[in-house]
Formats: sequence, C-alpha cells, structure tokens
Amino acid sequence: MNWNRTILWGITYRQLAFLLGLYSLAALLYDVSLTISQRPWSKTSFLIDFSLEFPRIILDYSLKLLVTIPIWYLLFHRLRHLPLTRRLLLHLILLPLFTITWQVVYYAISDALGIGRLRNNGSIWDTYIGSLFYLVQFGIFHAFAYYRDLQKQQEREAKLRELTLKSELSALKAQLNPHFLYNVFNTISASVPPALEHTREMLAQLSDMFRYQLQASKSETVTVRDELNFVMKYLDLEKARFGDRLRVRLAVADDVLSEHIPPMLLQPLVENSVKHGISPLIDGGEVSIRIERQNGQLHIEVTDTGVGLNGSMQPSTPSGGVGLANTVLRLDKMYGSQVHLINNQPSGLTVAFSIPI
Repeated sequence: MNWNRTILWGITYRQLAFLLGLYSLAALLYDVSLTISQRPWSKTSFLIDFSLEFPRIILDYSLKLLVTIPIWYLLFHRLRHLPLTRRLLLHLILLPLFTITWQVVYYAISDALGIGRLRNNGSIWDTYIGSLFYLVQFGIFHAFAYYRDLQKQQEREAKLRELTLKSELSALKAQLNPHFLYNVFNTISASVPPALEHTREMLAQLSDMFRYQLQASKSETVTVRDELNFVMKYLDLEKARFGDRLRVRLAVADDVLSEHIPPMLLQPLVENSVKHGISPLIDGGEVSIRIERQNGQLHIEVTDTGVGLNGSMQPSTPSGGVGLANTVLRLDKMYGSQVHLINNQPSGLTVAFSIPI
C-alpha cells in the first residue's frame, strides 16, 4: 500500500493511520487509568474491570472522533486560508461546542443502551477530560499542519532556487540575441522612408519590446504599469495584423499600477488568448485584462471570447501551451499560487490567479 496516497481532503493513509493510532492509544490509557482507580474498592480482577469499561470507552472516543471531523474540516480545509491566530481564536467557540455536543450525545446513547457513565458531580470529569483531549489533539493537528506547510515552503524555495539558476544561465546565453536584434531594428527603422511612418512605428514598438525583455531578464519584479505597457505594445502589433478582429479591454485599478509582479507574467497569457482563442475565429474576439486587489492579494484575470477550452484541456489542469505552462510553474514555485482555467459563456476562456502583495 502507498501510505502517502491521498484519501480525501488531502488526508493520506499515513495520516489516517496516525489519527486512529492516537485515538486507540488515548482510549487504552483512559481504560487503564479508570481500571487502576477502581482497585481500592473493586472486588473483581484487573482484566475483568478493564473489559467492563472497554465498551463505554470505545463509545466515548468514537463519538469524540465523529465530533472532531467537522471541526477539523472547518479549520484545516474550509478556513485554511485564514491566518493561524484567527483559527486559534476560533477554538474559544469550538472547544465548548465540542464538549457540550459530545456529552449530550454520549449521555443519551449511554442511557439508551444501559451503559454506565459518570453522573451528578462526577460528570465534571467528563467535561475536564473531554476539553483536555480536545486541546491535545488539536495542538497536534496544528503542529503537524505547520510542519507540513514548512516542508512544502522549503521544497518550493529549493525548486525556485534551481529554477532561478537555470533562468539566469539561460538569460546570460540569450542576452546576445536581444542586443543584436535591438540594434538591427533601429538600423531598419532608420532606413524606412517617411512615407511608411506606420511601419516605422511598428518597428519602434518591437524594438521597445525587446528592450523590455532584456531589462526584465535582469529583474525579479517589475511594476504592473511597466508590464501592462509591454503587453499593450504586443497587442498593438497584433492589432496591426488582425485589424478589427482583435479588440482589447483593460480593467485595471489605478492603485495597483505601482505594485510589483514577476516580469513577463501577463504577455504569455495574452498571447495564448490571441493565438489559441481569437485567431481561429473568422469574426475574431476580445481580450480583456482585469487586475484588482482582493483579500490582501493581487487578483489577475486574462479573459478572451475565443474558442475556449478544447478537448485536451481541463479547467483544473492547465496545459496546451509553453507560455501558459511556464506561467503555471512560475506561480507555483514563487508563491504557491494556483492558476484556474474557466470556460466563459457563451464562449471563451478566463485564466485567473492571485499573488500576495
């Protein structure tokens, strides 16, 4: 059996085995403690007392496990995006809720089945031990989650360092070509007659794009404003080819223009929309870029009204292009962010992701 295989909600067989082992050990120790505490007045043997208490304790910890599951799901699945301090504060509500729910159900089932339980003032021990067990188990859960997140972060950083090293080597090898092309474009532009001013402008735009690529290869981040200027130059060149078939719309808030993002982040996505989405359509379509703040992050969407996802591309599995694949890899290694592909209605595709700012 592959113990690292995921069962549900990111839980592996190894983690499930650990959880069941924790509950089994807690039930065993509780049974032994109760049996020992009964020795001064008990008239039966240790093993008999142990076996008599066993059904009640199995019911006890089985119910604790059932009440724990929705709380764990809430804290570590639905609300895992919240800061740790906020999730810890939720325990002030969840702990008494856990204890009261467990006691009410446990007492009702025990009375219905005729299983002995603590009564009157003795029930305070159920409250104390139940609350203590809650704190112990969720302390272990939080510690494990922190350890797992730290491991993933270290793995991402190691892969990012490796990717950065490879990128630096590739950039050093490729620097000659942009320099050469940049100079060639300037030479060609100078030789274009004044009557072909539009051609001269296109060459100037292309020259600016290569200049930006050269500068971006030396920087870890650029401003949103600079990246958008680069993307718009690319789209202007594409509009010269597509004409009215290509329409562009920007929805970018002014307060995000000075934020920093990785260079060459938007252009591959826009190029993917033009090449794979708009180009196959006779009537063309629209490409829109939306950038805004959401929950302390920079949310970015590149949308087109093209052909949308084809049969080989699934919304949850970005694929189908080198530029898109590289963007997915960069975002995962740099921020741990996921890229979402969403089919638009009636047609088209939205590529969406968020990065911290």
